Amino acid sequence: MRIGILNATGYSGGELVRYLAGHPEFQIVGATARSQAGRRLGELFPWLRAAGRPAYAELRLTPQLEGSPDLVVSCLPHGPSAEQLAPFLDAGVRCVDVSADFRLEASVYARAHGVDHAAPQWIDAAVYGLTELRRDAISDTQLVANPGCHAITALYALAPAARAGLLDGHAVVDSKTGVSGAGRTAKAEYGFSELNDNAGPYRIASHYQCPEIAAQLSGLAGAPIEVTFVPVLVPMTRGILVTAYAKLRGGVTAAQLDQAYRETYADEPFVHTADEPPRTKWTAGGNHCFVHWVLDEPAHTLVAAAASDNLGKGAAGSAVQNANVMAGFDETAGLGIPPTYP
Repeated sequence: MRIGILNATGYSGGELVRYLAGHPEFQIVGATARSQAGRRLGELFPWLRAAGRPAYAELRLTPQLEGSPDLVVSCLPHGPSAEQLAPFLDAGVRCVDVSADFRLEASVYARAHGVDHAAPQWIDAAVYGLTELRRDAISDTQLVANPGCHAITALYALAPAARAGLLDGHAVVDSKTGVSGAGRTAKAEYGFSELNDNAGPYRIASHYQCPEIAAQLSGLAGAPIEVTFVPVLVPMTRGILVTAYAKLRGGVTAAQLDQAYRETYADEPFVHTADEPPRTKWTAGGNHCFVHWVLDEPAHTLVAAAASDNLGKGAAGSAVQNANVMAGFDETAGLGIPPTYP
């Protein structure tokens, strides 16, 4: 199947190319860039010559997508992503959007991002791409809204308890993230001398993925779940470590939590229950998430920890997983790359 990539030169786009270079079914037929248009992929990603399809190194980046793709994955920032995906959607092409453009309803999007949506007519058609809990809807949809990296990790931490009706209306999510989540654009605060031996929270109670987490948890629970979200930038290149704290309904037991988590993830190839708190290095470079949970009995609070790779399961990996489901391929196709360690 022919696949096209919008903005293949950012971190998420480059990771998408890496997965697709070993994909047995998808063929990259076109890839766009903004400032790097006209160059070949191999000039930006020399490792492509050593990948499964070295011919991709010769693929020329274009300002507009060429090659008549059957499916388009957008790795553009929010705003431009919806604008450039709209013509493909109007033409009946199936799309996966890695940006935040189709995750929220229009009014919430405008509040979260401070701008009006570029293609509001497509918001209601989008299916939120939490693959493990949305497979049937994803397989039938034309448009998948890929989750954000913080959001997908927080949701894997809390979704089983929310879906089982065990939560009591409020959750606190602390999400520590590597700097690659900020994208490839150079800013002084992301330089080595600023990041090294340093850590700090940012966008407290104002991050755009907070309403995304709250909306999805509320939908799973069938009742409103409010979320307090604090992202923390830590000195590592990639990875997300979420620690979530959620009040539980009266009488909820550790056995009920165990059952909810183990049943939810029992047969999942990419989400794994862990008997110890997870580490980000368990996931680096792969499309995996590890989840661990504890009942804090004195406080009657669920403490759930989840680790993922913000560029893998948090972006490009889950995009490929969703594209596989949309195309009817083996869900694990192209995603058998194990995480790197150490």
